[in-house]
Formats: sequence, structure tokens, C-alpha cells
Amino acid sequence: MLVGAGTNVVYFGLFWLGWHLFDDFLPYLVVTAMANLGTALIVYPAYRTFVFGSTTGWLRGFAKFYTVYLVGLVCSLLGMPLLIEVLGLPVLLSQAIMIAIVPLVSYLLHRFWTFADKASPSEMPETPEKLPLSP
Repeated sequence: MLVGAGTNVVYFGLFWLGWHLFDDFLPYLVVTAMANLGTALIVYPAYRTFVFGSTTGWLRGFAKFYTVYLVGLVCSLLGMPLLIEVLGLPVLLSQAIMIAIVPLVSYLLHRFWTFADKASPSEMPETPEKLPLSP
């Protein structure tokens, strides 16, 4: 949970910084994509080690991790214009709203796909089907 909250802080911080540094010449959607990649590079080691305890190879794991981040990016690239252009919300508020929505989907994808290698079937606890029947 702490890593997830930290991820949101890193992402919003990178977006805020990019928005204030580049708002005169880069659209908010480009800043969104830059913050997405930057956050993935910064937080992947923590997710890999502390959240999911993954044993997948580093590059293969990051490729899967960033694929999930791309899903979040697509959600942001679709949601941000809706919030800003259609509903008239400010850019930073819109980004904060997206930060509240996207992690739910991302966590589930990471849990069941990116870091699904955490426990192999041989390490799984005994199930009733595997227990011997008593005479």
C-alpha cells in the first residue's frame, strides 16, 4: 500500500514538474507520457522487490511492468481530455482524478500478470484435492 501511494506521489510530482517546466511548449498529454515513463523507471525496483517479490528476469519483468503502465497511460490519455476539454477542469486537478482511478486497474494487472511468478504451483499450499484420503 505504501509503495502504491509513493508511486502516486512520484507520478504527480513528475507531472507537476513537467507541467510547470514545459507548459509553454509541450501539451499536457506529452507531459503525461513523460511522467508515466519516468515513474515506471523509478518505481519498478520497489514493486519488483518489496510488493511482489518477483524472480522474473529484470528486463522481461520491466517489459511486462511497463506494458501495464501503458494501459494506465492510455486511460490517462483518454480521461485527461475528457476532464479538461469537455468538463472544463484544470489540468492538475484532472491529473489528480486520474491518479485516483488508474492504480486500481494497474494493481490488478500487476498482481495477476506482471508478477504472477511469485509462487510456483509446487510452492502453493496443499489443497483438499491434494490431501490423502484417510481410510
